[in-house]
Order: sequence, then C-alpha cells, then structure tokens
Amino acid sequence: MDEIKLAQDIVSKAANQGAEAEVYFRVGRETEIQVDQGKVENLSHAGNKGMGVRIILDGSEGYAYTSDFSPGSVEKSWQSAFELAKVGDQDPFRGLPEPGEIAAEDLEIFDGTIAQTQIAEKIAFALEVERAALGFDKRIVLTNRCTYFDHDITVYLVNSKGFSGSYKQTRIASYLNAIAREGEFTSMALGIGASTHMADLNAQEIGTEAGMNAIRMLGGKPVPSQEASVVFSPLVASQLITFLSLALKADEMQMGRSFLLGRMGEDVASDIVSLLDNGRLRRGLASAPFDAEGVPSRATKVIDEGMLQAVLHDSYTARKAGLQSTGNAIRRSHRQPPELFPTNFYLQPGEMTPEAILSGVERGLYVLNTMTTGGINPVSGDYSVAARGIWIENGEFMQPVNEVTLAAPMDQMLKHVSAVGNDLRFVPMFGVFGSPTIRIDGMTIAGK
Repeated sequence: MDEIKLAQDIVSKAANQGAEAEVYFRVGRETEIQVDQGKVENLSHAGNKGMGVRIILDGSEGYAYTSDFSPGSVEKSWQSAFELAKVGDQDPFRGLPEPGEIAAEDLEIFDGTIAQTQIAEKIAFALEVERAALGFDKRIVLTNRCTYFDHDITVYLVNSKGFSGSYKQTRIASYLNAIAREGEFTSMALGIGASTHMADLNAQEIGTEAGMNAIRMLGGKPVPSQEASVVFSPLVASQLITFLSLALKADEMQMGRSFLLGRMGEDVASDIVSLLDNGRLRRGLASAPFDAEGVPSRATKVIDEGMLQAVLHDSYTARKAGLQSTGNAIRRSHRQPPELFPTNFYLQPGEMTPEAILSGVERGLYVLNTMTTGGINPVSGDYSVAARGIWIENGEFMQPVNEVTLAAPMDQMLKHVSAVGNDLRFVPMFGVFGSPTIRIDGMTIAGK
C-alpha cells in the first residue's frame, strides 16, 4: 500500500471542495513483556495501523479516524471530517502551517535490529533485569511490573499546503520496581532504561539501579522540620522538569494558566539554569524530522542562563501570537488531532559530577523518590511532595529518610538552584523529560 499516494488523493479531493486538509498515517508493531519471579506473566506482540484526517473550513475544524484502510472506510473518514468542519466553531487562528525545509540530518531514531530480534531474546532481557534487581541484595524480596517494551513505527503526513513526508522511529524501554524488606521496614525503587536503539539498554544496570536505591532507602525515618539544601537525583528532578514544561507551553500562557505569565525577558531562574526543548536531539525518544503538522523540528531554548526567552508553540498558538511555530505539535495516536506538547525537554547539564555536588552539601537531603501530596501546580507554581532519600552531613551520606514533605514555590526553587550535574538522564513518563542531578538551597523540609 502506498500511504503517501492515498493521503495525496484525499487531500486533493478535500482541497477541490475548498478545504484545508491534512492526512496522517501511522503503521507499526509493538511488543510488551512482563515477567515476575522468573516467569512470563504477560506477552503481547501486535501490529497496529491507523489514519487520521483533519479538515479545516474557514477556521472550523473536523477530525475523523479509522484503522480500516479499505476504500470505503477511507472515503467515509475524510467525508466525516469534512461534515464536522461544516458545523464546528470558527476560529481565525486555526489553519495549516506553511511548509518549511526539512533538514536531511540522520537523527538516529530508527534501529532495525529491534524488529529482527526474536521474542525469546526480549524475554531473556526482561528476566535478566529482574535477576539483577533480586540479586543485588538478599533484602530485595520482590519486583513489581518488570517490563520490556518496544515499538517500530512509520509515520506518513500529507497536507494541502504542499507538505509530504515520512519517517521511521523505534523506541525500546525496560523498567521495574524493586521492593526491599527488613523487619518492619519496606521500601521500593524504580530502575529504568530507554532509547531508540537496543544496544543502548543494559539489563544489569536497570535492575541494579532499582535494587540499590531500594536498599539505600530501607529503614528511613523522618528528620526534624527545617530549611536545608535538597539534592534531586536525575529521575526525581525530571518530574520537576515535567511540570515546569507545562508552564512553558504557549496555550497555557495564552489562557493565563502559568506561574511564569508575563515574565518574558526576565530572569526567572539561577544563571546556571538553561531549559531546552530539542526535537532534533540525536537518539532522542521524541525526536523526528518534522512535527505532527509537518513543521520542521528544531531546538528551542526556553530559559537561557536564567532568562525566560521563549515558550513552546504549535501553528495555532504561533499564529495567535504573531510568531513562528517551534515545531511542538505532537500526536498521541491516529485517533487524536495534533496538540501542543514538549518533545525532548530537559535541563541543560553542567560540569559537576553528582559526587562533587553531594560532597559540597553541609546539611541536606538527597532525594531518590517523591510522591505528590499537596501537588505540583504549574499554574500557581506551588510545589509540595512527599520525599524519600538519604540525609547528608558534611558531604557524607548518613541515614535513610522517609515521611518528610518538601515544599517551596517553583519560582523560588528555580532561583535557588546552586549546582547542576553532568549526568543528564531522560525519563519517558508522560512525555520525554530529562535532567541531571541538581541542588536547590533553602527548601522547606517538613518532618517530625
């Protein structure tokens, strides 16, 4: 089947009726394996495909989709989108973007060996992850959701503005929670690895990370309430970066839902803080040559050495603001039209090692795990989480800590970042967000 030709035929028919049209195809396959206690609990390996059609008539949008590529179903889908566009609300800022030049650079987002690898080898990888966690220490008694996942997709996009393009993408990930127990104490920690290439994942490292951190937090108790320095591990810091990204989306800004509203051009963070969204990051989990609207992907520095200098745009918010799209339209599946969201969004790493950051802390908490309590709110800027980790005195690890709450306004946290590590990691949870180890001074730690 020639997806590009089929999409061009649909676009041509819709354009002949005076509409702007966009056709999206996604074809691929995915594998998911869960193991427990040395046995396969769940295994799925399936192909998937879908088409989504977006029609725009005088600023009114209609969308329809199908996974049936028969001529009748395809015809019905685009006609349904056309009919919906006739009755939708009109918005003068809604429309397709003008085509731009797509760079020919290889982003290294496709690994053909993933599809060629036998299911048995993928099962063996998941089992090795579990063994590495359980074998780290005899106090690791269980694992939870030990999972291997991969997908291999091809995306095709055609629109009536003259854009036509396609790309292939692979993703592979493995993760688990290791559970440690000693006497009355129990702790749990995550180990995770993800990439676009199979060779980048190491089963021993993923399992060992989970086992080691579960043991490090075992027996944790609260410390007295106080203000102190807090060092966030990359996995925990990535959670903060996730919520910061939501405050830096143009749609949220335009609706007045960001604690950074009205701060463009101001210093909003420490001068060692630079936040980037990079849709062209080599081997980035969210990298692609173009976004979900056909806009060329790019790198956007939203905070540069502490100064807020940009927000993320798709074609709609950019048109509304009189700016250019930053290439941040994404699709979660063929069932949904494009939406504005970060690509590979991360805190630019510094030069300090994690060890150097930790050794410089006179008194504080190294955070390995958080759970939202009062919550993290990108609208108000409130930050309040339950935390577990290890207490630090004079640069040395002391005792494990549990049952404490960390709280501070996010604008204060950004200003008080005093160290940024060189150990950038990306976490593919709710998007693709990354951070190195960071130190934030003057945080409230509520304990006993």
